[in-house]
Formats: sequence, structure tokens, C-alpha cells
Amino acid sequence: MAERPRRYLRPGLFSLIHERLWVVDEEQPVAVVLDVETGVALTTVAWPELPPPAQESWPSGWQVRPAIEGLWVHRSGGPLLLVDETGVHSGHLSNGRTLGAVSAHGAWCLPDRPAQDIAATEDAPPRGRDGLHQLFVVHPQRTTATVLVDAPVHAARSQDGDMYLQVETGRWTRRNLGTLDSWDLIPDTAWLRLPAADPLPDRLSLSTHRSEPPRTAHHRPDDGSGRRTGSLWLPQLSHGQDPPDPWATEPEPNGGINWYAGWVGRGRNRTVAVVAIDSDTSTERFRLDLGRGTARAVTATPGWLWLALEQPRPHATYSTPAPIALIRVRADDGAVKAVLPANSVDVSEHCWSLPAPPVDAADYTAFWKRRFANLDHYWIHADGRVTPLTDGLSGSRVDVVGAWPDTALHITFDYAARPGRRLRRIVPLFDELGRPTSPEYAEIHLMETLDTKDLPDGSAPSDSDCLDV
Repeated sequence: MAERPRRYLRPGLFSLIHERLWVVDEEQPVAVVLDVETGVALTTVAWPELPPPAQESWPSGWQVRPAIEGLWVHRSGGPLLLVDETGVHSGHLSNGRTLGAVSAHGAWCLPDRPAQDIAATEDAPPRGRDGLHQLFVVHPQRTTATVLVDAPVHAARSQDGDMYLQVETGRWTRRNLGTLDSWDLIPDTAWLRLPAADPLPDRLSLSTHRSEPPRTAHHRPDDGSGRRTGSLWLPQLSHGQDPPDPWATEPEPNGGINWYAGWVGRGRNRTVAVVAIDSDTSTERFRLDLGRGTARAVTATPGWLWLALEQPRPHATYSTPAPIALIRVRADDGAVKAVLPANSVDVSEHCWSLPAPPVDAADYTAFWKRRFANLDHYWIHADGRVTPLTDGLSGSRVDVVGAWPDTALHITFDYAARPGRRLRRIVPLFDELGRPTSPEYAEIHLMETLDTKDLPDGSAPSDSDCLDV
């Protein structure tokens, strides 16, 4: 196996702890800690002791929450770690639960939310919601404790050290999904509260702990999770209408800024815009165009918006992720400051080592090569006609390029809209941890690229006979 390329920090999550901003890599077990006032890097913290998941599961990626002692870090299904600026502080059992919130009682690990319940009739009772639901509460100074809740849990919030859980009340309705026999369950929910000063109980119930919702109940939680939620697109911000929930809010006691960031435009001409809205008056203070790329994560500190900005990808959906820069935008005047330029922080020594190749790597590769080998004759119609994946595609070919974990399929073809030029879609088969990345819908995504004419205008690079799409 060839020597691995250098790995640079790819900012993916932010967490503010004691005037320090932790910038967590989107995949590898490493973070850079910055001084929140100056933006200067103070140290690098890594936790490779936490093993990578064998395969990604929901919720994917790192789950992080700040605490007095440091930063809680978790990957779904694995152990829970508390890390500080010196490294790993302690490791704890999560028993398959997922880090959800941190209160004065510790870090709360929650079961999965109830699965969607679709029934054939409007009056069909809910399924699988009876019994007790186990939550695990982790504290660095004690053994993991179990708390039982007598209703399914939907969300968790921490506020002033108190713990709030959103649970089902037992009341419900169903909404129709458009056909006579498709009725989706809509459970009624309420909040229960465990005050910070109360001891951790064995059991929580609406009958003993019912509460008003926390302040953040109807908004994106400012809980240090560091994850930008919502669409990658900039939301509609119409004058005279209440703006949608911001991606981040400047933590000013007497008002501040609601920040929004995301794509504007369409196709390959889309760019990233940042909009600052006055939180008191809902008026727009300023709007910036940061050029092409993708906003990956945002957070706000007094006077600044921090933004992880992925650079433009060289080709479409299945390309290797592009480098990510960390910038910050000043609230006073919209000035943009580069904090960590893309590919500026080498974290190679802190990354997980590659495991042995999967024993089924050869068969897995051959399976997907065969799956994409006949795009010229993809659709079989009721009258027996066979047509290509999309009109204008012909002469398709699939080649396996590279050895594990860099194995990829190169799908090349002629396309009527680009006469005289072979087009290519590159489909990686493994991620940077060597895990299979099943390209289940790769051909459909390729079809969408061609049908929407989302094609580059430039010519192929000098060392390639193909134009990547």
C-alpha cells in the first residue's frame, strides 16, 4: 500500500469552553483549540483511543458537548470520552445510546427517537411505544447511571444546569400521506424538567416532573453541539416576515445578531452568502458573498461569526471532499478574517491508523463495477424497449482505479451535449478510514447531473482525456 497523503484539519464542529473555541475535525479524532479573542491556535488535542465505528450509523459523525471539565466526544454506538486540553480525561459506557445533552448531573446519552409509524387506517393505535426507556447519565467522578423514562424521548435540552426532556404524553393523531392506506403517527409531546440542584433519580415521568418548555424548545439548541443543522441553502429572508431560526446567534445579553449562511444561486454558479440580521428589529445589517464553496458549520461568539467553509469541489457529487478553511466575520462591519486557511494544520500524526483491508474488498469492488457496467442499456420499458440511463449517453465504460483504500470506479461515457469529449464520474468505494461507502444511488445522481445540465464549462485538464462531472 502506498504511503498515505498528509491529512489536514477539516473543521466540522465548534464548541466554546472557557474562552477557548474547540474546532473539531469532521471525521478524525482531533481538535484544534483557539483563543476566542485572537483566533490564535493554542494547542491540538487528539483522542485516537476512541475507536472508529466499523460503519457509519445515525446520527453520523461526532457528537460533542462542552462541560466544565472539558469536551464530551462521542460516535454513535461507541464509548463516550471526556477530553481536555491535555488529552483524554476519562472514558465511559454509553451502551449504544447517543450523547444528547449535558446538565449539572452529567452527560445524558439517549436512545434513538421512535421510528416512523405508518398505518393503514387513521385510528390504528401506535406500535412499540410501551414500556420503560433507558437513558444513561455519565459523570467523570462516578459510574454511569441508568435513568428510566416511562415514555419515548424525542429531544433533550440543558438550560442553566437543569435537564429538560421532551417525551410523548400518550395522546396522538395521524395525518394522511396522500393515499387511503397511509397514515403517519403524530404523537403529542410535553417537557419534563430535572432541576440542577436535584439528585439524579432512578426514574423520570411527566406525572412527577412535568414542566414548561425550555427557552430553546422551538429553536435550534445553543447547546455546544457545534453542528450546523438545516439546509445547505440560505433560507428565504423576506422583509416584514419573521425570519426562520438562525444558524447561530451572537450571545449578547441586550440583543445581538442572528446569523445565516448558505448557498445562493443555482448549479455551478452558486456561492456562499452570509447574512447578519439584527435580533431585536429583524432588519438586515449586512450581506456578504464569500464566493464558491459550501458552509459546513457555524457558531457565534461576541462580535464574531465563525464559519467552516469548504472550498469548491473539482467535480460533482462523488469527488473527494475539498479542503475546508476556518474564517470569522466581524459583526461590526462584516470584515472577513482567515483564521485557519485550508490545508494549513497538519493533523496526520493524530489520525486513526488504517486497519487491514476488508476481506471482501475484491468482491465488493467487482460487484459495484458490474452494477455500473451497462449504463447504455439501463431502463427496460413495458414494451420491451431498452434505453440508456439518460438521453444522449452512450459508449459507457467502467474501470477500477487505485488500490484499497483509494479504490474508485471511473465511469466514462460519451454525451451528446458535449460532442467530441469523454465525460467521467469518479465514484470512490472506500472512505478515508478504509470503510466501504456503498454507492447505492450513484447512477441516479449521475442521471440528475446530466438531466439538469449541471456540467462544467471548462476543458479537461492537460493530463486528462476526460471532463469530470
